[in-house]
Parts: sequence; structure tokens; C-alpha cells
Amino acid sequence: MNVTLSAANIDSYDLDLDLNGSTDFTFTAAFVPGPFLSVGFDTLDFAFGSNNAAVIDRSGDRFPTVSRLKLGDTISGGSTFSGPNDQGNLFFFISTDVLPTTGNFGGQTGFVGLRFDTTGGIKYGYAQVSVKDLGDPNSPLDLTIGTVAFDDVVGQTVLAGQAAVAVPEPASMAILGIGGFIFAASRWRERRKKLTT
Repeated sequence: MNVTLSAANIDSYDLDLDLNGSTDFTFTAAFVPGPFLSVGFDTLDFAFGSNNAAVIDRSGDRFPTVSRLKLGDTISGGSTFSGPNDQGNLFFFISTDVLPTTGNFGGQTGFVGLRFDTTGGIKYGYAQVSVKDLGDPNSPLDLTIGTVAFDDVVGQTVLAGQAAVAVPEPASMAILGIGGFIFAASRWRERRKKLTT
């Protein structure tokens, strides 16, 4: 996808994994520097009341740390997922916060394991995510969403970085839409020509 979110602008991006017109996950990047306390967080929100979720390090509060998965890690029904009322932190920083290292995306690239509802059932996928380091002089905690993919088979285990169906980037979807429009217009012209001759 190659979408970059500016943490300084508190950017968000709505991800429609299966391209059915509804948002499955929302990524947000934010960083608020202060003279005494700097607060930054990159988060992942899930559709309320759905089975949409992310693989997490551990449960227990409403803001679980999302696991930074490595290439080839398994995402399946056996993974530990966030709950329906959670908001998942990709990276969170205040002076008193201590993170499990597996959930710290600051200055790192990794994969976020995803579970989402479809009309046929639960499917698994992932998003490749990079987060700028907190100490970056130009863009601390900026978040880039890279490859996003899922397995189209309901309930099928996915390996991070190796799922079957890649989600096209926004520019590609626009090009596909334009191509479809041109194709439909040419078919309509052909039909009209046949009717008038």
C-alpha cells in the first residue's frame, strides 16, 4: 500500500481489507511533544461489535500492545487476539510506560497480524508496518503501512509476509476503476453502434 501517516498531524487511515466498502481497521499515528512530557502513540482501531482484531502480546486492559510479528510468524485461530472493545497500541510512549519489546514498533519494521469478519466467516491476514523512531529529528513516530494481504479461504492460517491475496494500494484501485469505466464505455459504444446499423 505504501501509505505514510504523519504523527505530527495525527493522521489516520481507514483500511478496507476485503474491499467491500466498509472499514475493517483504522491506523492512527500521533506525537505531541511537550516541555516536560512527550506523548506519542500509533494505534489500530477495530470495527465495534465485530470479530475484527489484531494479534497482541497479552490481554488485560483496553489498550493491549499489538505484537510486532516477524516474517513467517503464524496468524491463526490459535493466536492471542485483542477483544471487541480494545484499541491496540502499535507504539506508546510516556515517560513512565514500559513496553514489551515485541510490541515496540519505534524505529522498527514488522507485521501486524489481523483477524476480520467477512460474510463467509473469519479470515486472517497481516499488514506490514514501519514506525519512525521517537528520536527521529524530522518525523518521530510517522507510520508507514506497506504490504497488506489476507488468505481468501475462511479460517485459513496465514504466515506473515506470505498471504495469498494482496490488497491493492489506493492508486492501483483508482487505476482499476478508471480502466473499468473505459472498458464499460467502449462496450456501450459498440452496442449502440450495432443498434443503429
